[in-house]
Amino acid sequence: MTLYYYIARKFFYNVARVQIAMLAMLLLIVTTDVMRFLSERGVETKVYIQLILVTLPESITTVFPLVVLLGSMFTFLGMSRSSELVIVRASGVSALKMLLSPTIVTVLIGVIMISAWNPILAATIRKTADIRAEYTGKGGNQMSVSREGLWLRQTGENSNFIIQARNSSRSGDILYGVRFHEFSTEGNVVRRIEASRAELQPGAWKLFNATQWRFLDKNLFETADVRPYPEIVIPTDLTSDRILSSFAAPRTISVWNLPAFIEQLNASGFSAVRHEVFLQSQYATPLILVAMMLIGAAFSLRHIRFGSVGVMALLAILSGFLLFAIKNVAESLGQAQEVPILLATWAPPLAAALFALAFVLHLEDG
Repeated sequence: MTLYYYIARKFFYNVARVQIAMLAMLLLIVTTDVMRFLSERGVETKVYIQLILVTLPESITTVFPLVVLLGSMFTFLGMSRSSELVIVRASGVSALKMLLSPTIVTVLIGVIMISAWNPILAATIRKTADIRAEYTGKGGNQMSVSREGLWLRQTGENSNFIIQARNSSRSGDILYGVRFHEFSTEGNVVRRIEASRAELQPGAWKLFNATQWRFLDKNLFETADVRPYPEIVIPTDLTSDRILSSFAAPRTISVWNLPAFIEQLNASGFSAVRHEVFLQSQYATPLILVAMMLIGAAFSLRHIRFGSVGVMALLAILSGFLLFAIKNVAESLGQAQEVPILLATWAPPLAAALFALAFVLHLEDG
């Protein structure tokens, strides 16, 4: 038990050490990017600091699997250099048993990342987007989903529309049970339109079986001009792609709130595949980290006297990047519904972990 605790402590220490070193490098990169973004906008120093702080968590999360891989490599290379691996194996402990305690530590780290770190990450990503939108004049979601249906914002030069719909087609180009609320540039309500269906056509919304309330003055409903229309055409610059892309990005939603958001999307008629893929990829985080740890260990368990340490380290890092590439391709296929979502998100890390274990067994027998 003492041996396993020692290996686990050594592994955690190396992961923390690599993370600190990586944090210093990320801080330099993020600071340079923020200074480039804000340098011409004449903002206060506290805005620089705030944007740097809210940008760092996303960068840390992106590189953390590589941190685990490097931490695993440093752990077992260090034990090999000090001949601790020889002593451990001579005592009858196999390589698989040595990997048990780092695996448990890695799983615990993965669970913490899902349950505690992910909500913090989502909040910082939203804050980053808000700050950048404030200084670029671009940003803000045009679409939101609630229990009452979906809400869409359409802006124009002379007026703005708030569109409410009961549900929608999966492509977002047909809305059912719609209400169009038109506001002037001063924020006053100009008219309201209720229709059974609204179809998005090139450059316009086409409303069917509509009733229009045109408000003549501030005594809105008392002086409203109410008329039915078989069809009403409202100009728009929205497209189906813009509507679908205006949903809150999966990374900006906490993993605790994402299942409910997916349920609301499906109830509204939209496709939630992109969010489902992201949710499953978050659930697979412990497995991805374990795969990275096993890859680092697989290329580091040979005794240092066999040489080729640099080559093995390079192969481990390249294998980690290969896993990243395969994971991204598989998730893209999952979002395109070319492969099942579970297969797209769980298969790459599972296959990588099994291949790493096979390599460890090969070295153990060899």
